Amino acid sequence: MKVEKVETVLLGTITLVLLGAVMKLAAGVMLPMVIAGILAVTLSPLINILHKIHIPRNLSVVIVIAVVFGVVFLIILFIQSSIAAFIAEYPKYAAKFSVLNSELIGFIQNKTGISYDFFDQIEWSGTLLRYLGSFSSSIVSFASSGLLIMIFLIFMLLENPFAPRKMILAFETDTGIRISRILNRITGQVVKYLNLKFIISTGTGIIVWLSLSIIGLDFAPMWGVFAFLLNFIPSIGSAIVMIITILMGIIQFYPEPGRIIAVIVSMVGIQMIIGNFIDPRLQASRLDISPIVILFSLVLWGWIWGVVGMFLAVPLTVIVQIVCQNIPFLYPVSIIIGSGRKIEHIKDEKSNEGEEDK
Repeated sequence: MKVEKVETVLLGTITLVLLGAVMKLAAGVMLPMVIAGILAVTLSPLINILHKIHIPRNLSVVIVIAVVFGVVFLIILFIQSSIAAFIAEYPKYAAKFSVLNSELIGFIQNKTGISYDFFDQIEWSGTLLRYLGSFSSSIVSFASSGLLIMIFLIFMLLENPFAPRKMILAFETDTGIRISRILNRITGQVVKYLNLKFIISTGTGIIVWLSLSIIGLDFAPMWGVFAFLLNFIPSIGSAIVMIITILMGIIQFYPEPGRIIAVIVSMVGIQMIIGNFIDPRLQASRLDISPIVILFSLVLWGWIWGVVGMFLAVPLTVIVQIVCQNIPFLYPVSIIIGSGRKIEHIKDEKSNEGEEDK
């Protein structure tokens, strides 16, 4: 019996490794399909609302898709133009950074007698420009797959109302009902997570934009948009925005300590209040995933699908947890993925569902 379990675990591990390799190699097709699937789950409630107010379903799908892709197009256009404007202003920041770096070297030499220019050892200027160009190109490349995402999304949204009925008809009644319940739970939790994350990210972006605009930091709207987008990447994204904006504040405002301190206090304060108090308390009832699992998911999906994979890491992990929670053999995996705060609640819920199925 133990040998069979070991063989099953090994086969499952091999299957996961092969699945990851296939997803990485077939990213050109798999990634648009997964994005379309998550969008379909998220947008379905909105389409249902439009349908309830007597707008034909097909027209509702067209309206929602047009609005979503219109907003995404405007965001991409704004990011592209902002990066281009930043690159145009780059020589000014490079000159100010050189002055700041020279004074820092002189200060260290006076205090310690050691003269060492760390930034002279690396081609940071060219590297930064290459990264900015690469980031801009990756945005354009991702936008070029928008047509494929749209095609997948249209068919998924049109098919969505018939999925529960097809599951019940395709399988035995109890099995079909159980599968339908799992799909509904996945949909509900993913929608709640993404909606709440969207609201929190929007609030974060607006606060960052207004704060930095009041202080006078250049490209404040761009930092606000980046704060909005990167807030979807747990912990890492907000830390990246905080570090970059503080560095930009030091470079732009040096030697004015007042506004440098204002940038540091505002960015650290925003991330501390939203990241450590507001976000965890609002997400507590909706998200039950271990922080270590989230970190592992960010690394894994980032390796498979790059930056876009990091944005999808948490929703995909939520889906995996819900599926494992409803399959007896994989139930221990859902416990491992969870934070441990809701184990008793999950067990009670599972036993209640078992009684309902009987």
